[in-house]
Amino acid sequence: MNRIILIMLVMGFTSLSGLFSQVNEFTHPSIISFEKGTDPVKASSQSILSISDKHFKHGKKSLYWKWEKSGDSWLIKQPVLYSPVNPHHDNSVATFVFWVYAPQTYKDGKLIFSFYKEDVLCSWFEYKLGFQGWSGAWVAFDRDMQGNPQEGMDEMRIKVEGVSQGELYFDHIILSSFQDIRHHTADFQAPFINVGTTNHWLTLLDSWNKTFDLSLPAEVSEKQISDMRTIENRLTVIFTEKSKPLSLQQLTKKINAYQIRYHQDGSVTGLPVFFERYGETYERLGAPRYNLLYANEMGVIRLNKLMYDMAVSYKNAVNKKDKETIAAMYIDLTRHMLDQGFRAGSAMGTLHHLGYSMRLYYASAILMHEVLRDHQLNETVQQAMEWFSGSGEVKTAPSVPGMDVDAFNTTLSGRLASILMMHDSPEKVRYLQAFTRWVNNGLLFSDGTLGTFKVDGSMFHHRRNYPAYAVGGLEGAVNVAWMLHNTSFALEQTGRENLKNALLTMRYYCNLLTWPLSLSGRHPDGQGQLIPQHFARLALSGTPDGKLPVDADLAAAYLRLVHDSVTPEVRMLKKTRINAEKLPEGNRSFPYSSLLVHRRDNWMVTAMGHSRYCWATESYVGANLYGRYLNHGHLQIMATGNPISNFGSGFKQEGWDWNHFPGTTAAELPMKELRADIKNLDAESGYEELLLSDEAFAGPISIGNRNGAYAMKLHEHDKYNGSLRARKSFFFFDNRIIALGSNIRSALPENEVHTTLFQVYQPAEIKLVVLNRRKISAFPCHKTTSKKLTEISDGLNNHFFVKNGEVQLRRNVQHSFHEETDKPTENPFSLAYINHGKMAAADRYEYMVLIQPDANTLKAMRKSVANGSKSPYQVLQQDSMAHIVHDRATNTTAYVFFEAGSYQDDSRSVEVNIPAMVMTETLTDNQLRISIADPDLRFYEGPADEQYDENGKRIERSVYSHSWINNPSQPSVIELTLHGNWLLAEPSEYIRITSASADKTTFEVRCQHGLSREVMLKSK
Repeated sequence: MNRIILIMLVMGFTSLSGLFSQVNEFTHPSIISFEKGTDPVKASSQSILSISDKHFKHGKKSLYWKWEKSGDSWLIKQPVLYSPVNPHHDNSVATFVFWVYAPQTYKDGKLIFSFYKEDVLCSWFEYKLGFQGWSGAWVAFDRDMQGNPQEGMDEMRIKVEGVSQGELYFDHIILSSFQDIRHHTADFQAPFINVGTTNHWLTLLDSWNKTFDLSLPAEVSEKQISDMRTIENRLTVIFTEKSKPLSLQQLTKKINAYQIRYHQDGSVTGLPVFFERYGETYERLGAPRYNLLYANEMGVIRLNKLMYDMAVSYKNAVNKKDKETIAAMYIDLTRHMLDQGFRAGSAMGTLHHLGYSMRLYYASAILMHEVLRDHQLNETVQQAMEWFSGSGEVKTAPSVPGMDVDAFNTTLSGRLASILMMHDSPEKVRYLQAFTRWVNNGLLFSDGTLGTFKVDGSMFHHRRNYPAYAVGGLEGAVNVAWMLHNTSFALEQTGRENLKNALLTMRYYCNLLTWPLSLSGRHPDGQGQLIPQHFARLALSGTPDGKLPVDADLAAAYLRLVHDSVTPEVRMLKKTRINAEKLPEGNRSFPYSSLLVHRRDNWMVTAMGHSRYCWATESYVGANLYGRYLNHGHLQIMATGNPISNFGSGFKQEGWDWNHFPGTTAAELPMKELRADIKNLDAESGYEELLLSDEAFAGPISIGNRNGAYAMKLHEHDKYNGSLRARKSFFFFDNRIIALGSNIRSALPENEVHTTLFQVYQPAEIKLVVLNRRKISAFPCHKTTSKKLTEISDGLNNHFFVKNGEVQLRRNVQHSFHEETDKPTENPFSLAYINHGKMAAADRYEYMVLIQPDANTLKAMRKSVANGSKSPYQVLQQDSMAHIVHDRATNTTAYVFFEAGSYQDDSRSVEVNIPAMVMTETLTDNQLRISIADPDLRFYEGPADEQYDENGKRIERSVYSHSWINNPSQPSVIELTLHGNWLLAEPSEYIRITSASADKTTFEVRCQHGLSREVMLKSK
């Protein structure tokens, strides 16, 4: 064979202009695109090879192959560049990438792809030909192919079998490139790809192949037909309520960008279209991020948006000719999309996170189902909807309670739409029944850190309470609950109650609409908000038991959240004479979030930490680069702003000092040293950082739904400053918060350890910070050390009284970096902290925060704290074993036992057999309220599930790699002994007396999920 020179494009971008609007397409020497000729391809003697511009997937041309008998083949003779060793030090694997176009379906045909080294066969796979249009694949050499791939392979052959003659087009061939091992997706043509994956995005083939475990109804009742029409009408409302029609001229201009044209054989050609995540194919070739690469007409999101706009415009058009024109354009786009590979059974390489790109596809198909039917495309599109939404998953009963929040967000409505596209039949009824069963299961409480709903109202994603994802999940769940209510396919009461609880919980930890920074995950930008519409829609779906047409709790919450807004829902709800709820008040524990929320009047304070179960923060490449300390015991006050928000309460990302989240204890580092070192650790994860502690003790307790406490054993991960340790606690009594720290230590010789009091963006309208009753204007730093008391305010009417600590105040322009772009930022801030010094060893702190006092309250507080004996609180113990505080005003004592042990003085005696949190509130001389919590979620027992290097340091691991993450919370028993002879004043499911005498009573308290167990006692 003569030496063949491969002609390829140089790396960069090729402009698809002329035929198409200006769209830049990524090119690279490794992408064989056949733009200049057939070299280096050679075919068998009975085959014809040529370059064609009739169909193409990359550039403007492809390789056309026509064969005359089964067994014909063609080959590429050049280095494959396969390597079993990953040079990128991540989870990617050597992968063969290609696209092939079939102008007709060769039902029994298949292609055999083979790889050779010096004419010796090394590895191969079969690819079925039962498709029409473009089909693409990612095939991993070592996992997906047969044989044994070898370094130095120098030839790839493609042979056809089972078809005597035919023609195909090939394009976009990459002989070997490194692709994320998690994301290769199996389909009809290559069912062997990534076998065994349980990733819900990638199991579409498994879902498709399922068979129903529900019996087929004998017939469809009139009630069921009526209910299906009701659901379809409601789905149409969902899909059109936020839409705006476009003019015919606008639609024409947009579709022209795709330059769709038909050939004599009826096939279609136009601008290549890809699922956006396909851009990850080029990730290790130097391409821009996938969402930037396909932020144009080549991305399917843009195409689906246009199809949706057409559907809405069609529904709103009154001119018959305009409707016909729009319908024709919609059909053109539908055929083009199917031809590009977006059809049932096609995976196109990868489909991970596809749901985010396809939501409007399902909407447009439902709105245009009559047009699709008129053009004999209804069943084809229904099948595509069923495939891409993974509807087949619902055919069999779920085995594990719960569901991924992404499914609620991106596939719920798509699955329902795909079923509703079916003809009325017993099969459709059975599918709807299975769908309802699947949703009911998804709304159940899940175990461990699985998604989505938790017993405390938290909503999990990425193994943590994650409101930014939860709002999308709530959108899907609430909409489905509304669409199905009062039909024979309505959701069950249990799931409806869990959904309602999650919504009401979210409105409790948000003020007014905004959730605190500590819950922001990888988006610490202060912008995250709940969506009031969810409350209204679920309220109008009726009570969970179906007895009342409007849920008063949700309706009242909605009316408060929208305040004076006038919406259709407000008008509807006001007819029911339901009034807006009062401002939420009290104290609530959310142990699955490691969160305590304390509310009075219109303000809210949150305390949040992390543990060996709950990660500290989530960082991605380009997201939350500096948020390492986000949950090092974060105490955030949200009390100001119009409406109250993160921004109104002092936060501003630009200029923010990421070392100093309020309440946290951490080493102050130069800002660039704080930047996350984000890695791809294993095959279970991507480029991300979610660090766990090795401490189990972190969580909240509440008493009487009024007051509470939060505590944690802080231990930073060894990836950074594993020498940082502290025992931290916050005690909440009305508008007073007492913060204690002990056993603070850090081995960093050049970095001070700070406990931050506040950090407040300081524009001109913010009142000046006050230090010891003296207004502080602009100067860089003020330092005060007092063995007695330092008073400092944040300019937002929150006052800090620090005892025995070195308080430092900085008021200047801070220089920082944007958490996503890494670009420099700056702004004026006031920052106050307690300085524990360098090489901190067994240091401590104590301070009280007075939240939003009026002048008289502040004056009285200053007087009382100045006189220690009249202080509103008393610290009874503050060491490694326990933090104990008594609040005089509420006659409440809070005990944080970091270790098993006891406390005793002249008036009280408390003992626990394991680390625990206890609160007692004396109501009368013979009546006592007690609350007990085990903050250990107990997803596993024993030492921390850590791996260590040769120096005894914890090794960074993906949170997804731990074996315990799906385990249910295990119960524990606390043996609590109190001074005095007590009886239970009320029955308790969790607390019983095991022994009693004249001077002490012992209780057995059954704990689980970190929840507070509370009961009233009376003296005997």
